[in-house]
Amino acid sequence: MDGLIVSNALLWILLLALAFAVMGLVRQIGVLHGRIAPAGALMVDKGVAVNEPAPQVTASDRQGRPVNFGYAGEKSQLLFFLSPTCPICKSLLPAIKSIAKEQADRLDVVFISDGDMDAQQALIREHKLDDVTYVVGPEVGMTYQIGKLPYAALIDKAGTLRAKGLVNSREHLDSLFEVEHLKSATLQEYLNSQPHPLAHDHSHGHSH
Repeated sequence: MDGLIVSNALLWILLLALAFAVMGLVRQIGVLHGRIAPAGALMVDKGVAVNEPAPQVTASDRQGRPVNFGYAGEKSQLLFFLSPTCPICKSLLPAIKSIAKEQADRLDVVFISDGDMDAQQALIREHKLDDVTYVVGPEVGMTYQIGKLPYAALIDKAGTLRAKGLVNSREHLDSLFEVEHLKSATLQEYLNSQPHPLAHDHSHGHSH
């Protein structure tokens, strides 16, 4: 009888050890997944093609003022699609605000979200977004066929969609602008077209 209790106890210990091992593996897979994130913004092949005229749509900002998207104007436009329930979106807000400040003379940054207005107001208060152009509603996201967040689209002042993609880091955001200057659809496409590998300069990343 004692032998049975001992073998049962050993089985439980073994089972617990196995459970911890599985949890450890799951955590490691998560860490690896974070490390192998691509260096450029991820393209999602939906909606309008890059280097084509951007869809033209007008939506109201949270004060009810009309905002035009995709029309020719004096400045380029950076559309940043976010949600109050998206942690990565929130982590990118300091970088987006810094880009808006650095490039204010040539770029209009527009924040686009959808859903509960109280949650939007809480996000705006917490991250001091009172002075930004902030659109709440489904129209723009549906027009650009945004499925996942955080997402960004860069439209030049002629109204051409220059770059778009999922943006999970400051490097992804920076790659949208590199793409605009390089006249390639994605940063990866530009790098692949070069005869020699380019050295990556990350000195401008991770600014907060």
